[in-house]
Amino acid sequence: MKAGIAVDNYKINKFKKELNKNGFTDYEVFPFTKDTSTIKVEVEKENLAEIKKLCIEIELHFKRSNWYL
Repeated sequence: MKAGIAVDNYKINKFKKELNKNGFTDYEVFPFTKDTSTIKVEVEKENLAEIKKLCIEIELHFKRSNWYL
């Protein structure tokens, strides 16, 4: 099964790092717009919730990092 994640380009390295750290190594990054990309992840249906959790955690990381800007 494929999961698609739309991300801002400055977040790509964090997403790749966390995907690899959590065992999701079968993914590709595709440009979407000038400032965004899509990450296509091959994932078992049972692990979709893990991908969702990772996305939430990464987004919270960036929100906490920039909360004062």
